Amino acid sequence: MSETETDQDAPGADETARLERDALLRKIMAWYRTDRDASSRWRKEARLDYDFAAGHQWSDQDLAILREQGRPPVTFNRILPVLKAVAGSEVNSRQDIQYLPREIGDSALNEVLTEAGRYLSQEAQAEDEESDAFVDLATCGLGCVEMRLDYEVNPDGAYVEDRVDPLEMVWDASARKRNLDDARRIFRAKTMDLAEAEAMFPDADPEDLDAAWAEDRDEAPHRQIQPGEHRSDRERSAEYGTRRVTIVEVQWFERVRVVLVGDPATGQMQEMDEATAATVQRRAAVLGMPDLPTFGRMKRVYRRAFVGNVVLEVTDGPAGDRFSYAFMTGDRDVPRVGGWFGLVRPMREPQRFANAWLGQTLDMLNRQAKGGLLMEKAAVPDQTEFEASYGKPGAVSWVEDGALRSGAIKEKPLPQLPAGHFQLMEFAISSIRDSSGVNLELLGMKSNDQAGVLEYQRKQAALTILATLFDALRRARKHIGRVRLFFIQNFLSDGRLVRIAGDGAQRVIPLVRDVTAGEYDVVIDDAPTSPNQKEVVWQTFTGIFPVIKDLITPQVLIEILPYSPFPDSFVAKMRDLLASQGADPQAEQQRQIGMQTAIAKIQDLTAGANLKNAKAGREQALAHQDAAHAAVAQMTALAGPPQPAQPGFAPAA
Repeated sequence: MSETETDQDAPGADETARLERDALLRKIMAWYRTDRDASSRWRKEARLDYDFAAGHQWSDQDLAILREQGRPPVTFNRILPVLKAVAGSEVNSRQDIQYLPREIGDSALNEVLTEAGRYLSQEAQAEDEESDAFVDLATCGLGCVEMRLDYEVNPDGAYVEDRVDPLEMVWDASARKRNLDDARRIFRAKTMDLAEAEAMFPDADPEDLDAAWAEDRDEAPHRQIQPGEHRSDRERSAEYGTRRVTIVEVQWFERVRVVLVGDPATGQMQEMDEATAATVQRRAAVLGMPDLPTFGRMKRVYRRAFVGNVVLEVTDGPAGDRFSYAFMTGDRDVPRVGGWFGLVRPMREPQRFANAWLGQTLDMLNRQAKGGLLMEKAAVPDQTEFEASYGKPGAVSWVEDGALRSGAIKEKPLPQLPAGHFQLMEFAISSIRDSSGVNLELLGMKSNDQAGVLEYQRKQAALTILATLFDALRRARKHIGRVRLFFIQNFLSDGRLVRIAGDGAQRVIPLVRDVTAGEYDVVIDDAPTSPNQKEVVWQTFTGIFPVIKDLITPQVLIEILPYSPFPDSFVAKMRDLLASQGADPQAEQQRQIGMQTAIAKIQDLTAGANLKNAKAGREQALAHQDAAHAAVAQMTALAGPPQPAQPGFAPAA
């Protein structure tokens, strides 16, 4: 092909690419508007939830009425302690992500994957970000975490997990499964400074970096902004160098048909598109080879695009075969509203009533008299002297003769509230907790004396009511674990060094692809560093320690110490010391003797307990037998001598 033909074909290729991008832009805008409108009511409710959690619990209309009436807007925020109690329960029982191999060979090669995932989680402070997203879940019913690689700090790529504001997210309107597992597309509309957007897309025209069509349209009335049109506030802020723009990130998947072609040499199936498979078949026919076995199927291909006024960038999905955003959802809202809700929405009305009752009580107390007298002018000889002496202790206040008998002086009635007022106020306050399912035991506010076992059981009962929230977090962590594994196997296994804690010591090993290959199942387990897990394990261990103390070896202590309440630095030093101890034959012999002694002791205790149980059983059986004999004798005495048999049916055998 000549240079002239190349120059003639180039504009056609550019025009085709431009048309494809324009078509993609129209499709993304149509998706976004449909999905955004479907969740617009949820966004309004979510903003109210965040306002109530922050203590902004009076509407503008109610505040205006209260100011006009001269009444104080009393707000005692009882929702925030409930949210903090639930969030604290999650922090105290954090879960750990583990990888279990699906094949035996992967177990030996990739036993460090779980520890590598923990190391990356610590570096990214992933537990804190996931807990922050869990607070969003409890507040508005939706939490979101983003997994990505950051090349700004580390040129090789650093694993990062970030909590994402739920109000930035838009999801597929047809998604119905928990955690949006069946969503076909998700959006994130992020507002940022123009300078930040220009740094992300340096080759783009600054006027194309604003997705004005994705303007927040939840508040009515609002005129829809057209593509290329800018908001008035952005035009004013541009003069001060603080112009704000919106960039929309969209991730979606497409179903494409692929062909699996069998390799006659190895017998393995290779995946390729239909055009490539047809080419391979033709070449095999030319070479005289038999027809290669083929199998067609549909496959999901994930894509990602960044959009402003135009499509700025289109790439493959950043997380392989799933979205790079992990959602956690609460309870489903009604279908006509769409979306989800958390703990705040059912607590809003009781909180409103509690605020109203408290405000009304204070207003009634302010308007009623706080003491004093009602009196006629002629009831006292000197009004000034009477007022001065009335409030003095021990002073005598003189009045005219007959003023007291005639009722010319009366005391003002003390403040009185209507009957049942305090009961209604207490009911409103208690309804805040009742509607959330969080009891006083979980809040740590139970004042009466009760057994620790009973308080623990009531705490567990409250956590049972909240189990769906924790289950959503557990499900989201499985998604996070799979994305994290994808990053480790495909991007982070480049020989970089990671710290691995295991086998009683800490060491640094390189991550390489040949030792991180394979397929794994993601398992969520209680983290050994969670306070609840430490408390349960350590209490159980100390309870049985007197019996198994002779069985404790350095290897056992190495595994037990992470669950102890000791500081991490002390635990690390102890594990190093235990791991450095060599095998002592004499100590091993003593350990074996101690093991045999402990086993014999346990057998003696078991035999003694069985003997006592058998003896108690025999005594109880004899007591029952004596009681039965006495009952029979008493019945016989009451019945008298036996009577002759009467004609009729024979008695049953």
